[in-house]
Amino acid sequence: MKADVANSPTGGVGALERATLAAEIHDLYDGQGDGDRLLAAFRAAALYVPFAAVDADRDPETSVADADDAQDQAMCSGEADGVRWLYAFTSTAELERFARARAEAGTDPGWASGRIRYWTVLGSRLLDIAVPAAVAESRTPAGVAVDVGGIRPLLLPPLSGVVPDQVAVDLIDRTPGARPRSAGEA
Repeated sequence: MKADVANSPTGGVGALERATLAAEIHDLYDGQGDGDRLLAAFRAAALYVPFAAVDADRDPETSVADADDAQDQAMCSGEADGVRWLYAFTSTAELERFARARAEAGTDPGWASGRIRYWTVLGSRLLDIAVPAAVAESRTPAGVAVDVGGIRPLLLPPLSGVVPDQVAVDLIDRTPGARPRSAGEA
């Protein structure tokens, strides 16, 4: 299995930030985690975000997508308990482990070729841009699942302080005609 970057301005950068995030996740699992440091590390890290699948019409051996192709691809995500989770990974090894498991299970047959196409995206852009876009598209809450299926997965839920207030489930008033509250409102 080989992960291939798709035209990304952050493709070759961010190793230090990803290592910092991995260390923060490790600290969390050891009971020494700090939510603010973890969230700051996530926002600064350039993470690997896989495409949902390779198109059937596309040559799976193509290693790099052009910018137009990248815009036509959807981020890989899953839904659990009414939340859409956008998948992001701290390393290509974690991404490849995830893709291998999904290909073996038949969940993503496009990855059976052994090629995984991905973007490299800053965590801040995932939270500030991709999550609201996913909510607008699916009309369900969205969060980010980091290293899902790995040894130390992390869920960043759709809560205030993590995602933008307008899509934070704890700030959305479910009564008809209500407007979203800001974090400071009661």
